[in-house]
Amino acid sequence: MATRKSVRTVLAAVADPAASGQIAARKAVEFAWLFGADVVLYHACYESSLSGGVLFDSAHLAAARRDHVARAARALKEMAGSLGGPESQVRVRTEWTRAIPEAVARAAIREGADIVVAEPRFRSSRTHRGLSRIDWEVARLCPVPLLLARSSAPYSKPRLLAAVDPGAHGLRVSALDAGIVGMASAVAAATDGSVRLIHCMPETSLALAVRPAVMRREQQRVKTMVRHLAREAGIAAKEVMIVPGNPVEELIDAVATEDADILVMGTNVRGPLQQLLIGSTTEQLMHVAPCDMLLVKPNSFRLASSRGSRK
Repeated sequence: MATRKSVRTVLAAVADPAASGQIAARKAVEFAWLFGADVVLYHACYESSLSGGVLFDSAHLAAARRDHVARAARALKEMAGSLGGPESQVRVRTEWTRAIPEAVARAAIREGADIVVAEPRFRSSRTHRGLSRIDWEVARLCPVPLLLARSSAPYSKPRLLAAVDPGAHGLRVSALDAGIVGMASAVAAATDGSVRLIHCMPETSLALAVRPAVMRREQQRVKTMVRHLAREAGIAAKEVMIVPGNPVEELIDAVATEDADILVMGTNVRGPLQQLLIGSTTEQLMHVAPCDMLLVKPNSFRLASSRGSRK
């Protein structure tokens, strides 16, 4: 279970060092100050016009790439000077790479990050609406908890809503659900916030012909597991919500009703052929949730090997 002391390094995935706002960097510095951690401002540089590829590369393009990376590093250093507090060490890292999502994931591993903060960028067109492809891939590949921060406003006694699904993981409380609750509790403790647990129990189709007695026993089993999760984390029973209905719709309603600042959810990893997939409920909420999202992966998650071009 996550604790305040377990967050020692926060990595901010800075999409554009020259942009205004810098939500990811500001939120990373806030987290570092709250947890007494260090900050790494990371930017993966790539500009297609400067990439000559295998056949068309040149010394001129190589020099231009080095200059591009140097400018990004200077911008990050200026940002670090304006954001860093006296209790936090802020480091900057830049590199040239075309495979940006993979680079962010590997930077998190290399820097020993305990959490990554990113600013989600949304796209709306006739063919795509929601997170940008790069942000989507970062969410899939990030090997540690990922905070998708929509606002740089400091947390003021934030309300955290931790969504768990113990019924999906067999007869025991899963490491993923324990991690969700533990991370939510750690953030709440550091920010003087509060946590509510929620489990959405989908209504069973009549076509399944499940006997009412069997269904009642299953519902009671799931409720017992959710309350066990709360008790282990020191969360009062009154802070547990078990609601029937479609999980996406119910979680959106709960965020609005509870005025939640952070929705904490898990991402599912089911095996080597599916290890980069995110659960369908989480996928949908990443596009539409009106608050910050903190995504937690199972302890067993490992970044798949990827060659990722550097040209």
